[in-house]
Amino acid sequence: MKKINLKGILVGENEPVYFIAEIAGNFSTFEEAKRLIDSAISIGFNAVKFQTFEAETATTKKNMFDMENVGRVSQYELLKQSQSSGDIQRKIMDYCKKGNVLAFSAPSHIKDIEFMEEFNNPVYKIGSDLACHIPALKIIARLKKPIILSTGMCTLEEVKKSVEAILAEGNDQIILMHCVADYPAKYEEVNLNAIKTMQKEFEFPVGYSDHTIGPEISIAAAAMGAHLIERHFNHPDNKPGPDTILSSDEKEMKYIISAVRKIEQAKGDGVKRPSKTEDKNMINNRVSICALRDISKGTVIIKEMVDVKRPGFGIQPVFFDQVIGKTAKKDIPADESITWDMI
Repeated sequence: MKKINLKGILVGENEPVYFIAEIAGNFSTFEEAKRLIDSAISIGFNAVKFQTFEAETATTKKNMFDMENVGRVSQYELLKQSQSSGDIQRKIMDYCKKGNVLAFSAPSHIKDIEFMEEFNNPVYKIGSDLACHIPALKIIARLKKPIILSTGMCTLEEVKKSVEAILAEGNDQIILMHCVADYPAKYEEVNLNAIKTMQKEFEFPVGYSDHTIGPEISIAAAAMGAHLIERHFNHPDNKPGPDTILSSDEKEMKYIISAVRKIEQAKGDGVKRPSKTEDKNMINNRVSICALRDISKGTVIIKEMVDVKRPGFGIQPVFFDQVIGKTAKKDIPADESITWDMI
């Protein structure tokens, strides 16, 4: 599997899970954005992601949202209220560059790409809304920058076509994200096994963009092999926004990241063998053949003279039948583990 370099950190098989803080929808001022960035990096996020869009180009005026986080409202009116000014986006990028933090954005229209190039957007996150927008994908692919492609609302065949379009432009810096484009997503619709399906189908890292409430699904996705986790992130001092209901705060996100790091330690290399600690514990905690009573030198051993008990440094039980009928070479005290040099 190919590994993708995001500002010096590799994303892919056998690499630590990469965490992206999605802060769009949870700030309206630069001060609120800065608060989110500082908090996200302090608890272990690897990168910060926001969104570049204008209501005029993102949706028609008659289109509606109908989701739990915002209810049934005009997409145009909500996006008009939520869009970040170009000035705030530039300040976010400048602030993150000065702090050596990877920050990048997601466009909602081909027009957004030109502006994003003005502030030298280093990575292109493609939201599920544009996952099948082949013309936009081709333009972005030609920029030769990493592309993180969310695949909510997509079939596997649609994902294949989008990947093929990017590859056709000579860009193979692709990370795929399983995603359910509902806000918040329902547990029974998450379908985490799709991560494995995509990993089998493609040579690129596959992550998970989480819209569920609570920490469980992000942790489960990492345990199932997701290479990257994107999660909406909020700060209690910021004003509530459309994504607040499905966002993690600092406490919950600390727990998620800590849990995932422990899972990474626990995964191991997959070779079935005793651990280093078990090598030591095997002596006292496995069983071996022992004497049930005193066995004098020269005695032929019969079944009634022996048993299988801890500790484990004697002859292993697999050789029980071979011990029966052997002659004791020395006196063997009762309750003594029997070794090969004794018979």
